[in-house]
Amino acid sequence: MSKIVSAITASLLFCSAAAMSGQRPSEIVKWDASVAHSSAYSASVALHATIQDGWHVYALSQPPGGPTPLKISIPAGAPYALQSPVAEGKVTKHEDANFKMETLYYLNAVSFTLAVKKDGAATPETIPVDVRFQACSDRLCLPPYTAHLTAESKRK
Repeated sequence: MSKIVSAITASLLFCSAAAMSGQRPSEIVKWDASVAHSSAYSASVALHATIQDGWHVYALSQPPGGPTPLKISIPAGAPYALQSPVAEGKVTKHEDANFKMETLYYLNAVSFTLAVKKDGAATPETIPVDVRFQACSDRLCLPPYTAHLTAESKRK
């Protein structure tokens, strides 16, 4: 009997999560990337996220063993590479009973500045940026998602 109750509970949770997650990670978190500064050899990319009320995105510094931490990267094969580690924005710390650990995340909005260097002979007109993140509310975590962004270069 308890197996049946567990199966029904899991099904109900899955269905309610599926209904709630009619929202996609790309709708919960809106990312924007733009080139703030550009030279022949390097660029500075401004990256900004607006996070829907009631949701959060786990931080760059989120320890392993829990939710998926934020990861910002330049895709392989792109003519740019990250020049230095991305600096952490302001994080909120919370002891999360679901993960049985302290979690670190961003609320409402967060911005980053990426220092990138030119890597290759071509002068690209755009700089691709990949952002892997996990968005959660107090009741639901969406699967990790990668946003593929493009920052326009001022040097053309």
